[in-house]
Amino acid sequence: MIFNTWAFGLFLLLTVVVYWCLPGKWRHVFLLIASFLFYAYYFPPYTFLILFMALVVYGLSLIMTSRMGRWRKTVFILGIVFCLSFLVYYKYTKMILRTWNELAAVFQGPILSIPDLLVPLGLSFFVFEFVHYLADSYKGKAEKVSITEFGLFAMFFPTLVAGPIKRFQPFIDQLRRIRFSWDHFTVGLQRIVIGIAKKVMIADPMDHFLHPLFKPHSATDAELYAAVLAYAIKIYADFSGYSDIAIGAARLFGYQIPENFLYPYFRRNIAEFWNHWHISLSSWIRDYIYIPLGGSRGTLAFAIRNSLIAMALSGLWHGASWNFVVWGLWHGMGLAGLRIWNYGLKQAGIPKEKLSFLTPFSVLLTFSFVCVGWVFFVVTNLSDAFYIVMRILQMK
Repeated sequence: MIFNTWAFGLFLLLTVVVYWCLPGKWRHVFLLIASFLFYAYYFPPYTFLILFMALVVYGLSLIMTSRMGRWRKTVFILGIVFCLSFLVYYKYTKMILRTWNELAAVFQGPILSIPDLLVPLGLSFFVFEFVHYLADSYKGKAEKVSITEFGLFAMFFPTLVAGPIKRFQPFIDQLRRIRFSWDHFTVGLQRIVIGIAKKVMIADPMDHFLHPLFKPHSATDAELYAAVLAYAIKIYADFSGYSDIAIGAARLFGYQIPENFLYPYFRRNIAEFWNHWHISLSSWIRDYIYIPLGGSRGTLAFAIRNSLIAMALSGLWHGASWNFVVWGLWHGMGLAGLRIWNYGLKQAGIPKEKLSFLTPFSVLLTFSFVCVGWVFFVVTNLSDAFYIVMRILQMK
């Protein structure tokens, strides 16, 4: 179900009413069943696929906390490979084979057939939450829970397809102590209304200005600038709007899930932007990719390498196409540039506070950098994307 549809509104209303009428001990079980129905509405066969993945991940977590502790690392690695194999197969097979065929056409190699795969709804969210759960189980940070409690964490429908990426322990802590409160309804409904307004009143009308992005050679400079700005507005209103609806829907059941967007376009540099844009994803990338790679420990070049890898993978998470990788690398280069700038200031002995007068300029520069990056995000044809960027930067 799409969040801004009558079907979802009716489903949410009925689920909330029944949920609060049930005894406390049965609420999470009912919500788990409702979440399966929500997912089955999209494509029933994939409901069993997600159920299978959840059962395997739950079983592996039990093994890691059992007497077979000496096998914990092996089980953990197998669990990560298991989760990522589904993500790679369903989401990236077409991209891999398409790239192979393009190279084969150049070097006269064999052309492979590309299967017509339907990507399971919300697969990226599932996999990231499963990897997080396995990592926390391996480190002993995730407490043992019943299979229905874990199932609700995995299938919780407000965050199933578009909402913030949850963390296991905070979610389970709330599950155990939820009580009825009218605040759940006032806050939840307010966020849902705000989210729908962002989607319907701001994001959707921006589509009218986007056509030049897909026919750039016949567009004027002014039309391209307007289109890029419109897309920056659209994607923020779209993403944050869906997050608002997810946060509001979760609150109707008594759950407070993480904020995902906090005025990212008003930040002073690209690092601050990512600390306030899709916060749950940014923090996941930091905790489970960037830091395990070594983070900012070591040399400046080492930290820059880690930023580029992390952001390239962040791009791939958003979509199975090379334009998303380029978009991720664009932001990786932005973070690298910022790191070099800060290193230069440190070496010159210049406190950052002395440059506070540059804040308005840095906010504008950061916003402009992000807007240029959106071209690679929305235009799948890289040749057209680079053409637009060069036109915007007045290099062509």
